[in-house]
Amino acid sequence: MNKLVKKILPKAIGFYINALALVNPKASARKAFKVFSKPRRGRIGAHHEEFLNPNLEPVVAVEDLKIQPYKWSGSGKTVLLVHGWESHSHRWKEMIFRLQKEDYTIIAFDAPAHGYSSGKYFYVPLYHQTLDKMLEIYRPDYLIGHSMGGMTVLYNQSQESSIKTEKLVILGAPDKLESILKDYQKILGLNARALQALDRFFQNTFDFKTRDFSSSVFATKIKVPTLVIHDKEDPITPFSGSQAIHKALQKSQFIETEGLNHSLYDTDVNEKIITFLKD
Repeated sequence: MNKLVKKILPKAIGFYINALALVNPKASARKAFKVFSKPRRGRIGAHHEEFLNPNLEPVVAVEDLKIQPYKWSGSGKTVLLVHGWESHSHRWKEMIFRLQKEDYTIIAFDAPAHGYSSGKYFYVPLYHQTLDKMLEIYRPDYLIGHSMGGMTVLYNQSQESSIKTEKLVILGAPDKLESILKDYQKILGLNARALQALDRFFQNTFDFKTRDFSSSVFATKIKVPTLVIHDKEDPITPFSGSQAIHKALQKSQFIETEGLNHSLYDTDVNEKIITFLKD
């Protein structure tokens, strides 16, 4: 029964959005955006608390949101970790243990609508605002971003107003928003009219067209050394996206893995990140 509901529900939502686009394209676009940007998972579980709770930092206000940061103190440089969609700061546990061996100060934070942070919605421009605030408070030397966190890091560091760091590490990041929306369109069965309304929503709300929002485009504006890692078998974000990001960066190292899927949880990956940061 649950499988049937999961199969039917997206199409039912898509049917409603398509019908709404006929009579009220703006309302259709708002609904489509809310569905697109609302995570279903990513909250802290009881099994995460032992690792995270001793390292809680004061909550940070971003717009009307309460954002939860964490800190593991060291005597070395500061690394800021940026997780992805339907995740939270616990995903960095093994990476944090490895960074602690090098005596780095480590900062992580839960994205809007994730972990202990408040909110219902998650999208890159909002995550960028949140990251901007963390950069202002903690002034990290290095940024490491996974998946949508990697896309947000690239977007953030491509903006003239953002505080820049010395090095970036980008793990399994998507490239084009347009491609992400095509997958979303297939899942919900959205028609061209609804998708066009959503594109106008992005332009009117965020001042960009979906075809122009791309990690590889952001990468052309980044001058600092960057390590890009992606798994060839990643079922979530295409490997070709990181190839395009690597090609667009001015100073890039590219590592391809096999068999690690999207998470890239791996001791060897952690070692390569440490080597890159220390060089």
